[in-house]
Amino acid sequence: MSGCIRMPEHGVAIALLAAGRAERFGGGKLDAPCAGKPLGAWAAQAVEATHCSLRLVVVPEVCPAFAEKLDGWRRVVNHEPQEGLAASIRMAAKAAQGCSRLVIVLADMPLVEASHLQALAATDGVAFTVYPDGGRGVPAVFPARCFTTLGTLMGSAARFDWGEEVTVLPPPRPESLMDVDTAEDLAAVQALLVGR
Repeated sequence: MSGCIRMPEHGVAIALLAAGRAERFGGGKLDAPCAGKPLGAWAAQAVEATHCSLRLVVVPEVCPAFAEKLDGWRRVVNHEPQEGLAASIRMAAKAAQGCSRLVIVLADMPLVEASHLQALAATDGVAFTVYPDGGRGVPAVFPARCFTTLGTLMGSAARFDWGEEVTVLPPPRPESLMDVDTAEDLAAVQALLVGR
């Protein structure tokens, strides 16, 4: 891709977390139509554009239809989706063993850019995305030395003390970080996608 940062090492894994229960949406969120494709397919497209070595999609026991159609991905089943994001991160870290770095991205963030995922992967150490309110969160990246800790993570990775300086990167645009929790959110991101 022209203008994108080159991935730093051949062993970078990216995990698309798609095991949420979507309770506020009423279920079936990631397969909901959004600007001509399932909602979850937008973030998956950004991951594929990075050309990373290993693409992981973390799904619940009943896999979303969009994830079943992904080609060249390793599917990882999260049997504990009730435990929230930490459970999916634990599964991703275990599946990424042998890779040099692991990028985490949420499947309900359809405006995330491949260039931002690549910029995270190119940093040294632990890095999070910085939000407009100054908070930090996903997308995020972790080096292999953090995988054991990630594999036992309880709670928020962004609030965990990693024992080292943590890098924060702004997204290309504030709207890049919009996620979909409700039908109203879906309508808002769809309008932005159609307008691109």
